[in-house]
Amino acid sequence: VPVAVVSFSGVPVAVVSFTSIAVAVVSFSDGSVIVVSFSGVPVAVV
Repeated sequence: VPVAVVSFSGVPVAVVSFTSIAVAVVSFSDGSVIVVSFSGVPVAVV
């Protein structure tokens, strides 16, 4: 299971790939934004 953790501008971004499902979690000081991609279809949950 490939796991990539990228940080830019002091904002930690965790990108985890399970099989064909990519999950990106972006953390902010006042909340979090979760972007989930299923079969190439991006779904954003704020």
